[in-house]
Amino acid sequence: MTSEPVDVSTWTRLHADKKHPFWWGILCLIVIETTVVFGFLLSFFYLWIVNLAEGRVGWPPGDAAPPALYPGINTGLLIICSLAMWYGGIAMERDRNWHFVWTVVVCCVAGGLVAWFRWLQFEALPFAWTDTAYAALVWTLAGFHLMHVTSAVLGTAVIGWFAAKGFYTEQRRLGVQVDTIYWYFVSAIWVPIYTVLYWIPRWA
Repeated sequence: MTSEPVDVSTWTRLHADKKHPFWWGILCLIVIETTVVFGFLLSFFYLWIVNLAEGRVGWPPGDAAPPALYPGINTGLLIICSLAMWYGGIAMERDRNWHFVWTVVVCCVAGGLVAWFRWLQFEALPFAWTDTAYAALVWTLAGFHLMHVTSAVLGTAVIGWFAAKGFYTEQRRLGVQVDTIYWYFVSAIWVPIYTVLYWIPRWA
């Protein structure tokens, strides 16, 4: 059984729908990055179980759970980033180009604050990344997510610059869609990281 050939003669290189490989590419990237994050989280629980089974020091060692204030603020800021890009996508669909530019400004400012508070969080941690396996996981997961936030802010700034130049048309919105999907991922993946690193040790 053979399928009918697909006529791609009318497609542009920036075709803004699910036919474009970039659209599927960002989804595959999200699957890969999610797998990496959950691999780190599984390592967290594995080491926790090993520590308990062998009667070693507590988890976290010395009950030195990282401060939760700055990560909590970042959770709210990431929600603002996702909402800004969601509304920006609606504005772009209605050809309100400058509305989208301002949502990009809001998103980038909120994302920049996330990076700043993450830096303050690193300075407030009661341990160095070389102290224990627990400390290494906290630093690694928080730093790994910081890289995602930084790349998302830089990419969104470029998208906003193109929008300010009037680049986007109905056939040129793929970049906006991909960037918005990536922000959803950056915000959503922070929830399990935040819960596991900052609250589960306190509850346990």
